[in-house]
Amino acid sequence: MWQWLKHWVAGEKPVTTSPKNEFRLSDEGIYYSSWISQSQQWPELLSWEWVREFGMSVHQAMYPDPWFGDYMKAEWFFTVEHSQGPQRFFFDIDYFSIESLPTILPEKLAGFDRLALEQGWKEYRAGPRNFEGEGQWLAWKQEGFIWRIL
Repeated sequence: MWQWLKHWVAGEKPVTTSPKNEFRLSDEGIYYSSWISQSQQWPELLSWEWVREFGMSVHQAMYPDPWFGDYMKAEWFFTVEHSQGPQRFFFDIDYFSIESLPTILPEKLAGFDRLALEQGWKEYRAGPRNFEGEGQWLAWKQEGFIWRIL
């Protein structure tokens, strides 16, 4: 939220330095460095074999903006298998746009559905007060994957 305010006032794209958002995609998998990987013994490399879903989430922000109130927020996410069940990792929507999706995603996730993401992107672009646009759009789901909590 504060990054958005800085962007709005200064007119420059905010730089997110929060460790929860540090990741990169490679042929080996998703390199992820954060307090989650350190506190829950998650490896810094999440192999593509562990990925169960990739998608986009548009939802109401947990904390309202102090000046404008409630607003909608969008994030990309990966669902990754863990010894205690599946875990979702969310990434800031500003990492890439629907027009510039990393080419490695459709390469590594066979059957990748870009059209599903385009629908989610449309809801996100409808504005921060589009509360009716809340939802999750899956571009890819591993065949046979079912959410089970152990």
